[in-house]
Parts: sequence; structure tokens; C-alpha cells
Amino acid sequence: MSSKPPTPPAGGGDFDLDFTNVQEAPPPEPSPQKLENARLEAIKGHEELHHAGFYVAMGRKSAKLIPPRDGSDKHTLLVVEDDRTLSKLLQEIFTTAGYNVRFAATRVQINAEVNRQPLADLMLLDVTLPDADGLKILAKLRSHPKYSELPVIMMTGRAGAADVMQGLAAGADGYVTKPFKMSAMVGVVNAALGKS
Repeated sequence: MSSKPPTPPAGGGDFDLDFTNVQEAPPPEPSPQKLENARLEAIKGHEELHHAGFYVAMGRKSAKLIPPRDGSDKHTLLVVEDDRTLSKLLQEIFTTAGYNVRFAATRVQINAEVNRQPLADLMLLDVTLPDADGLKILAKLRSHPKYSELPVIMMTGRAGAADVMQGLAAGADGYVTKPFKMSAMVGVVNAALGKS
């Protein structure tokens, strides 16, 4: 795991995102159908959470394999998480599962990693970060043409039905509550990339 994030690309450009701006526009309202689907999934998830101790929701599975953006045979994951112990564990698990893994924990690091070439194939995104809100980051990704289809899995301790509903309605491809089983997390990532 790298302790220092890469430098953001020079010049920026119209297609790069900037998460360092604290004046963010409110996210667009999801459609009524999207809200209803998220509500039903959240109710189902709340029951599963009580039964299994964690919950995995899939908002969108890929019907076909999404090829790695860098042209190699390995997908690259961007893990946005401020807990260093969990980040290290995720690195070990996903490296063993055949993934490349990059990390970010703050707005500046997120900014650098999201705009770093080649782009990540999937983002694992914590909701609560030291200087950022994961749901606002997700909204900004979904409103940008370059990142609107990037698979994003929320991973968070916020496990209430309303929290799950909010994440899925905001456009998350999946929502995994902490603490989770690593096998479940790998399964969600594989499904979002069309590997299972």
C-alpha cells in the first residue's frame, strides 16, 4: 500500500473531476422507480442484516465481463477507505483474488486516484471519510460522463434500511455493510465486473 498518493495530472482538463472543492452542488434527485427499487432492496437487506450480521445489496450486476481498462488481464480496484487496517486486509484479499489495488482516504488522494491513468475499473467507497462524504463523491461520479458507468460498491457501517436505500438510490452498484465477510465482498466485486 502506497503511503503517498500520486500527483494529480497537470492541467486538469474538462474531463477530470475535482473533489477538493468544498462547494458542491446537491446531487440530482433519483427517479421514482429508482427510489422504489432502492426502498424494496433496503427492506430486504434489513432482514438479511439481522440474520447474517452483514448485508450485501446488488443494485446493478454486469451481464457481461467488463474488460480491464488498462488492456491487461487484471482489473484495478480503487479502495476509498480511511481505516488503514481494513485497507491492508482488502489489499491482501483482492491481490490474492487477482486484482490490482489502489487506495485513497482523503479528498486530495481521491482527486489524484480518480484522475490517474489508467482509470480504475471499480471503486469500493466508504460513506464516512475524514474530510468527505462518500454519497457526495458517488453523486459527483454519476453526474460526470467519464465516470457515470464506473461500478461503485459502497462499504459502510451505516446499516439502516434508510442508509441502504440512500446509497442504492444515489447510483451505487452495490452496498455492503461492515463488518462483512471478505468472500462476500469479493463476490460483489466479481458480480459488478461481470466475472460471476
